[in-house]
Amino acid sequence: MKILPIRWIIGLALLCLLNTNLSAQQKVPRPLVLSLFNNATLLPGAGKLGVWGTPVHPGISLGTEFLYSARPHHDWFQTARFAYHYHRYIQHSLQLMSEVGYRYHFGGPLDLESRFGLGYLHSISAAQIFELNDGVYAQKTSLGRPQATASLSLGLGYQLPATNAPRIFLAYQFYLQFPFVNEYVPILPNTALHLGLSLPFFHQKQGR
Repeated sequence: MKILPIRWIIGLALLCLLNTNLSAQQKVPRPLVLSLFNNATLLPGAGKLGVWGTPVHPGISLGTEFLYSARPHHDWFQTARFAYHYHRYIQHSLQLMSEVGYRYHFGGPLDLESRFGLGYLHSISAAQIFELNDGVYAQKTSLGRPQATASLSLGLGYQLPATNAPRIFLAYQFYLQFPFVNEYVPILPNTALHLGLSLPFFHQKQGR
């Protein structure tokens, strides 16, 4: 795969990160969103109960949300987040991603959401790499390589009732990492099960 399409995807994701709805007028809370997750190189439906991969490959995600539209039962929003996970023997993964999301409120503390995202992924090998030089193998140092990612997530949330209380959520994410290894796995499928908190922290301006 050529580098140019990846640059376009990265550029689009960065433009999304910079879009904070500057024309808005009313200040509303904007959350700090933190989650811990288990990552697996699986297709959706694989693993234990169809959502959990073993062994555990731990990760952490930190970001925020920009609210575009809020109605009694419907929210449209955009995320900006950074994530890291470690996959034993394969890679350290650094991700910068933005997602467009829709959240449905059931009329109580429960909500259901879906998100679609694009982003940049920097992959650093977790295994030693050797190269042949004049008939001798020598260890090769590497700072990793740039890749792109596209994701789809489904989540369930519960808003605690106290004032300024956090929202607890469980989200299942499927994303593609590309190009991975062109010779045999050009596109690597990943799943991640997130457990996290959304904490009122920032403020943003929004039109009335």
